[in-house]
This record gives sequence, structure tokens and C-alpha cells, in this order.
Amino acid sequence: MRAVASRSPAALSIGELSRRTGVNIETIRYCERIKMLPTPQRTASGRRVYRPAETHSLFFIRRSRELGFTLKEIRALLALSADDELVLDEKPNTR
Repeated sequence: MRAVASRSPAALSIGELSRRTGVNIETIRYCERIKMLPTPQRTASGRRVYRPAETHSLFFIRRSRELGFTLKEIRALLALSADDELVLDEKPNTR
């Protein structure tokens, strides 16, 4: 884990992330432990700092659970989403 010297305007504390997403703080920590969310960066004082991507992921996880998806299914969907982002970031071969 890297320490973050200063918080960027988009950086969120765990409490703010919880308020914005409606996901309990302990649930956020659980999602980190089971690798549904990446390990967050930390400030020099050790506080977790979250990016906008984690906000989107937590909304997705919460809504997917509400719709009845299992954690295994949600993990697979998140992996597909990450694969799509990699594909979109790649430049086409121009041979």
C-alpha cells in the first residue's frame, strides 16, 4: 500500500464512501478482504482513501445483491467489466 500525501478532490474517506453508496462501512471492509474492491491507498496517517472507481463498483455490487446475484456472480461481472476496460484502452493494430 502506498501512502497518499494529500487527498485529491475526488478522494473519499470510508465514511463518505459509505454515505454516498448506502453501503455499510463494515461491508466495504469485507469487500476489500474478499478482493471485490482493490486495496485502497492510505494517507500518511493510515486512513483509507477511495477513488471514484470504487464508488461505481460499490453501487454495482449493492444493486447486484439487491437483484439476487451471488458474490461469485458479481465477481465474474466485475472481472468482465475490467476486461472490457482493458480492451477499450488498447490501441488497434494498424498493420
